[in-house]
Amino acid sequence: MDAMKKFVQKDAFARHIGVEVLEHGKGTARARMEIGNNHLNSAGMVHGGAIFSLADAVFSIASNSHGTLAVAINVSISFFKAATGGTLFAEAEEVSINPKLATYLITVTDDAGNKIALFQGTVYRKKDSIADIVK
Repeated sequence: MDAMKKFVQKDAFARHIGVEVLEHGKGTARARMEIGNNHLNSAGMVHGGAIFSLADAVFSIASNSHGTLAVAINVSISFFKAATGGTLFAEAEEVSINPKLATYLITVTDDAGNKIALFQGTVYRKKDSIADIVK
């Protein structure tokens, strides 16, 4: 099994909240999360933390896809529309990369294609290899 596949499978929190990785490549990733009652806040909407966590899981996969350990140093999220159920999707796009830093945009949409949120994250790229992390 390749190192990146092991890395994706080791994310216990993402699995716990129901994140299903659909695809990943160099600087990219796409995942989905079916919304259940455990994802809702007291107003009956998908909790912002659940949306953030879906985006963050995709951010982690995309930013670590080059085989070098990448750790978040700055993230932000903007919410556009409330979601109340169905399935949410998150897709990461690498917008900048150099030996030390990389920046990603993650778009979160609902199953109708409506934009729910936009997450931006920057990582510090360490010297550790993903293969060594997942041994």
